Amino acid sequence: MNIGGQELQALQQMSALQAAGFKTLLLCKPNSAILQRANSLGLAATPTRFRNAFHIPSFRQLLHLVRNKDPIAIVSHGSHDALLSVMVSRWATLLGGRRIPVLRVKTFQHGYPLSFAYNHLFSKTLTPSHHLRSLFLVNRSIKPNKIEVLYPGIDFSGLGQANGVLPEHVRHWLDAHPGPVISHGAILRGEKGHRVILNALVEVKKSFPNVRYLIAGEGQDRPLLEAEIKTLGLDDHVYLTGILHEIAPLLIASTLAVLPSLIEPLGMFQIEAQYLGVPTIASRVGGIPETILHEETGLMVEPGKVRAWADAICWVLQHPTEAKQMAEGGKAFVTAKFSMERNTVELIKLIQA
Repeated sequence: MNIGGQELQALQQMSALQAAGFKTLLLCKPNSAILQRANSLGLAATPTRFRNAFHIPSFRQLLHLVRNKDPIAIVSHGSHDALLSVMVSRWATLLGGRRIPVLRVKTFQHGYPLSFAYNHLFSKTLTPSHHLRSLFLVNRSIKPNKIEVLYPGIDFSGLGQANGVLPEHVRHWLDAHPGPVISHGAILRGEKGHRVILNALVEVKKSFPNVRYLIAGEGQDRPLLEAEIKTLGLDDHVYLTGILHEIAPLLIASTLAVLPSLIEPLGMFQIEAQYLGVPTIASRVGGIPETILHEETGLMVEPGKVRAWADAICWVLQHPTEAKQMAEGGKAFVTAKFSMERNTVELIKLIQA
């Protein structure tokens, strides 16, 4: 029901596909954050409950849409909608239609992957990094050609031309709390590492007593983070901004950006930060090393190591010139690898394959 990088990427892909001449339709849960955002962007969307993988009303709704619109592909982002899409594709074939390719987007892999679904149910499974692809291919029964890497696409032109400003409540808080700003944009869940930075901040503020930490996003862990902030005595150092519709104004106002994830298939925030020339520190975990060059475009730190994170943050604050020089090298690196244009071209190839 909340919105994060995967949801925002889906909306960007819809806009890019439409600009390339395709028609797109988003199916998502009623009252979800992605539905509200799609409506605000003028993207076509249909509320669908997706209560479970065998939800008959959702199956009927999807089958009706498929028979009326005859899509060239279905791109599924969750387990319930993926299985329903496969069943609808097979059912449409039985009713005399053609079989519709189902592309399964996977941004995580826990446990041992079973081969049947990836080899036989989905046309392709798309992962955002080579690291995540390797986790699927641990099972040697999974056919390598069924798992493809599709790096996320970022609208860098939108970032570079951002005319937006921070919401008034954020600007007021910053005005009342001057000092170096650490920013972190991610859904509020345990694996995103917010508590690592909170605990590191206790050490950092000994050397930089006016350091600030802005947390952008919403999620299930907000009450836990609020309690942790109070317990650590960081009320004057940390501000939870909620969801920001534009991330560029936050990054532009930042001294450094962090992505301290404990688990991360790839991550987006650190890519956007590098493009904007903001000194960046990210975890050496998952697919993140595919997005940042250690000591060339930013710094990488072992996940969950509070002392190491505190030391890295202090180094950036103590060496602003060197940190900025590294950050300036990040723009060309991420532009070549994560442009929306490259993502769209590769996605169209996969859809039309």
